[in-house]
Amino acid sequence: MERPTLRTIPRLYYLMTPAFILLDYAAGVNVRTAALDGMPLQKNLYYGFCVLCGVIVFVAPRASAVVAIFESIIIVLITMLSMLRPIIEALEQVANLEGDWRAAETIGFEGGTNVLMATMIAVIAFRSALAAVAAVSDKAARGEDHAASRRGN
Repeated sequence: MERPTLRTIPRLYYLMTPAFILLDYAAGVNVRTAALDGMPLQKNLYYGFCVLCGVIVFVAPRASAVVAIFESIIIVLITMLSMLRPIIEALEQVANLEGDWRAAETIGFEGGTNVLMATMIAVIAFRSALAAVAAVSDKAARGEDHAASRRGN
């Protein structure tokens, strides 16, 4: 993928946040914050954070990769912790000889879609950041070569 495409995908992802919010509250389909379904305050705070990310990438498109990496790490961590919670609760019940294994219910379609989207955005953002660093490094190396040739070295 070219660098402009790598920068555009995370940017569009954050600019579509209002559509994700509308889809969640109007249609009941929550693929952006599936891990926070049972916690309305945290879900709304996270949506607010995503809107802020959208504003940042709208104002400073070059920051898309950094914003995407940061936000993706947060949502993947939240999702993983929400998946582990029922498993830990089940293990605690087994330790008390009251085992009720609900571990298979830890992630559904929406949670899986959430993890997949966040992971894809993180990978694309990481690749974009690497490409940006390589471009700056190449530019700096060419500048040093040019300066050295002007000095006669």
